[in-house]
Amino acid sequence: MDAEVVVYLILQKLQNLLHDEAIAMTPKVKDQLQRTTHQLNLLRRLMKEGERNQALAVEMNSVQWTTSLLRALFSMDDAVDTFIVRRAAQGQRQNGLMMMCQKPFTSFCSRIVFNKQMKELISKTNGLLKDKQHLDIQDVADGNIPGPSQHRRWGRISGFCLDDESHVVGLEEQVQNLVALVLQGAEQGNQPAVISIVGEGGSGKTAITRTVYNRVDIKRHFSCCAWVHVTKDFKVRDVLVDMISQLDEKIAREPLLLDEVKWRLPKLLGQGRYLIVVDDVTTPEFWEAIKEVFPSSSHGGVVIITTRETDVAVPSGSTLLVRPLSDEESWALFLKKLELTEDILRNSQLIKFKEQILRSCCGLPLALVLIGGLLSAKELTHSEWSRVIENVNSIEDILALSYHELPSYLKPCFLYMGLFPKAVEIPIRRLIHLWVAEGFVTSLSDGDMVEEDLAEMYFEELVCRKAIEVVRWRFDGSPKTCHLPSFVHDIFSSKARDIGFFQIHSKSFPAKKSHLPVQRLATCSNIPCSKLDLSHLRSYVSLNTLKGGIPAGDPSTFLDKIMNKKNLGLLRVLDLESVYKPQLPKSVTALLNLRYLVLRSTAISSLPVSIGDLRFLETLDVKHTNITTLPDSFWKLRNLRHLYLNGIYLDSLEKLSAESLHKLQSLCGLSIGTESLVAETFSKFTCLRKLQLTFYIPTSIKIEWTSQLNKLQSLRIRSIRESGETASIKFRSFKEQQNLVNLYLFGGLLRPLDSRTLPPNLKSLTLSKTRMVKDPMPVLGKLPNLNILRLFNFSYIGKEMNCASGAFPQLHVLKLWQLDYLSKLVVNEGALIDLRELEIRDCRGLKRLDAFDQLTNLRELILTNMAPDVTDYVRSINTTCRDVLIKEYHWEPFPPMVSLPNLCSSFTSNWTSFILDKTAC
Repeated sequence: MDAEVVVYLILQKLQNLLHDEAIAMTPKVKDQLQRTTHQLNLLRRLMKEGERNQALAVEMNSVQWTTSLLRALFSMDDAVDTFIVRRAAQGQRQNGLMMMCQKPFTSFCSRIVFNKQMKELISKTNGLLKDKQHLDIQDVADGNIPGPSQHRRWGRISGFCLDDESHVVGLEEQVQNLVALVLQGAEQGNQPAVISIVGEGGSGKTAITRTVYNRVDIKRHFSCCAWVHVTKDFKVRDVLVDMISQLDEKIAREPLLLDEVKWRLPKLLGQGRYLIVVDDVTTPEFWEAIKEVFPSSSHGGVVIITTRETDVAVPSGSTLLVRPLSDEESWALFLKKLELTEDILRNSQLIKFKEQILRSCCGLPLALVLIGGLLSAKELTHSEWSRVIENVNSIEDILALSYHELPSYLKPCFLYMGLFPKAVEIPIRRLIHLWVAEGFVTSLSDGDMVEEDLAEMYFEELVCRKAIEVVRWRFDGSPKTCHLPSFVHDIFSSKARDIGFFQIHSKSFPAKKSHLPVQRLATCSNIPCSKLDLSHLRSYVSLNTLKGGIPAGDPSTFLDKIMNKKNLGLLRVLDLESVYKPQLPKSVTALLNLRYLVLRSTAISSLPVSIGDLRFLETLDVKHTNITTLPDSFWKLRNLRHLYLNGIYLDSLEKLSAESLHKLQSLCGLSIGTESLVAETFSKFTCLRKLQLTFYIPTSIKIEWTSQLNKLQSLRIRSIRESGETASIKFRSFKEQQNLVNLYLFGGLLRPLDSRTLPPNLKSLTLSKTRMVKDPMPVLGKLPNLNILRLFNFSYIGKEMNCASGAFPQLHVLKLWQLDYLSKLVVNEGALIDLRELEIRDCRGLKRLDAFDQLTNLRELILTNMAPDVTDYVRSINTTCRDVLIKEYHWEPFPPMVSLPNLCSSFTSNWTSFILDKTAC
């Protein structure tokens, strides 16, 4: 890996400056930027030439050459960002951005310093280019960045959502071997059965284990299951708390010390038969440290340990050695990932590469998946395939080539994934916003696409190339969380650190004196990092989060350090998600370059009054905090794109100006106590993609204005009286809103539902307190794309629901909660043909579930507080001829609705809302 990704990012930054109108009014600055851009393009072409010129490659890959180049590049990046920040600071002194545009760069000193720095840096890189000007260096192509006409949100990967078998192709025999061991262990009782799965990196041991863990016929044998991953710098308490959180969230929120965790966990596990997976164990000592928490009981239990090391396998248990795939299994997996048939390869004269592919991959599933993803991006020609296959002889070669073949615009996005700990599930919402804030995404000058659209398309491309894995999907086909494959993370996280792309600070990667400044930093511990040079820091992501009710540590001292006067101005990203009560220094508002400030789930209570000074801020996330107000100056920020609040209450909309918030795409968690100016205000926010509002009003709220928001993709409206009782919602039609795929309505409907008034492409619909008298199923069943339907809490007050033949052709999830009057659910043959999950909660009038017979694709049935007759009937059928995982719960009734005074944000404590919020972006 070389420094090409760093060169590319600086080039994008310079090109953005060149498109700035103010730059055009300062010819000397523009000329210097053009010269610098030319120099960087020469460097990129030189690096490309190194791929063909062996002698040149040896020189360019030397530590001395790479270090000299990176130092020059980071100095150049500092100069550019410092110049941008000084422009912003100058604009503040001149009373705002408009004044700054009218008098661009009146600071003569700033221009002189910037030009001088650029000249010096060109001179430094000239030394690296010395004696190489004679080479026949070709231009570098960045690949085709997707255009607007090609974009359908998640269209390329949504089909993977229900593709349960693709990741086990070729592994079927080994899956069956593990199934046999698990079932045998489940029946032995008393002492837990321990199964060690041993295989080298990329052998598929985690995929085999995950497949068995998720199987319905396996889960039916266990009353509780948990999956935990072990890092190299593991803390026993943190691993056990992770286990408890999957078994009982309420206990996991308590402040538990290690001894109490070790006391509580056996009691939880002893209540029934358990299945626990401990993934990626690296030392034999780990099992010795945790084995006491797995109790002996008449129920029994199974513990699966995955490891790359044979000496980690537990001697007293069973061991499954993961073997390489046979040639037949390997070829089947390769064709599956390539999404082609062997006949197509024969017709294209590409079948000749079969033996070479099998030989290079050595039966390793990861190697086959990666080369399949790599070749899937190539044309079906001999020249394209031979250029790839003739350069690989091992999985390391395949990994290197997979990265090398990525377009330049994908490389920083891919490398950034290594900033997060291995196996940690990264929310897609968080990742997309971070990519944009870091400046990895180049905006298009035409069409309706914005950087977030492009970032999602970059993500899709990386998934299609098998470079990253989606861990969890929503049933509407959108990805929820992702991570790098474990072996890929090991390789590329290390190499990204080597080129100074980021630094990770933890026990596994302690701080050490670096020859390069730190630009991006992730911390996973409270170990002092005084050895790090933080004066050039651009991004800080803290992963030192609350675990088991106990704060992992106070980052306040560290925050003070990175925000002292020497460091002010360059920071773009400050991500403290789930860090417990961080103390933000007052100087945070002097971070004029800050684009991304996330305090989600921190329990923080307030923001600095001068937060409105952060003129470049694009994302502010204070969801699940105690923040109840925002300073007036905040609403004047002109670059804000994403705003996630926690029920912040406004009794007037005069603060919301479309002139200042014209870039706003996401507005979530805002509570409004007025009907005045609602239509006039929100209809002007035409860039909105996601809108979540709660209205506290006397009678009803009109939302006809949403028809003017034609980019809207997700809409949540809650209508509540100040007393806490439900108010009403009035709307005409969503028919023209082609992009609206997610709709949530809480409140009485003043007109019956009609398929002609609903969004034509709706994928997810949630209704609560709508009090519909007429059966909604005949209308909703006609929605051709509906994947998720939630009918909650008196949304329907009739007695019978009838799903006609052909209804709900794409529905995957149906949830029926607190429909007190419902006594009969009829599903005719041919209806709900693809339903995977059915949840019925507190529908006490429903005494039978005859519909169960028709749900032939159902995989999971969740029954909560239901009549014993219903569960007995379902279990009797499931035992004889069905393979459905049935979960039965008994919960306390919902807490009463909270009224408005002083606590409007606590509306989210309502159980329905809380559960939905946890699944939302």
